[in-house]
Amino acid sequence: MPDAIDLTPFGFTPTEGLIYEVLLRGGPGTGYTIARAAGLARANVYAALEGLVAKGAARVGEGRPKQFRPEPPSTLLARLTDRQGEAMDQLSAALGALAAPDTPTLVELASPRGAVQLMGHEIARATRSVDLIAPPDGCLALAPQLRRAASVGVTLDVGSTGPVPLGAVAVVTIPPANWPGEPVLLVVDERAALIGSRDGDRFSGHWGSGTAFVAAARSATAALREGR
Repeated sequence: MPDAIDLTPFGFTPTEGLIYEVLLRGGPGTGYTIARAAGLARANVYAALEGLVAKGAARVGEGRPKQFRPEPPSTLLARLTDRQGEAMDQLSAALGALAAPDTPTLVELASPRGAVQLMGHEIARATRSVDLIAPPDGCLALAPQLRRAASVGVTLDVGSTGPVPLGAVAVVTIPPANWPGEPVLLVVDERAALIGSRDGDRFSGHWGSGTAFVAAARSATAALREGR
């Protein structure tokens, strides 16, 4: 049996996550029928349904009694991704306004979606150069940020393990190399870098700002482009 849906990391309550799953499995229903299917008190279910509607995970009809229906998972994922991206931009602007000195950092990454979001955020902040190697679908996911960076004069050096149609952004197909899985590397403005690997749906890597780490990422991208 598949794992229960956990929406709590995205600001939903456990009950809201449970009711969203009930809606997906059972289809639209009234508060009464949904409460019966969930085995919960109607008051708790109505509160959860109102929360789901307010957060864009469900819709409610205008008839009587009210019918609640779930938003498709793809719609919910798109909304959550957009909100997280906006929240990250706001947080970055707030943190950037503080006068704390930069210190070298190293962060372990395990989520492919999280890695793409981080890379897109950093590419959008680039002012001088972006050196990227990623699988074709990763390059496509970063296309808006890459095009925006190119439009403001940022120097782009983009490579991929397969052909990628990015229009005005040139993408060089790199030769096969001795790398664990598909290589994912990014160097932004020589100030920070990502070194990682994707194997199917699994991702492992690190994001860092230390000078030695950035230099290692730069050397690795150069070696991959040369097929070493």
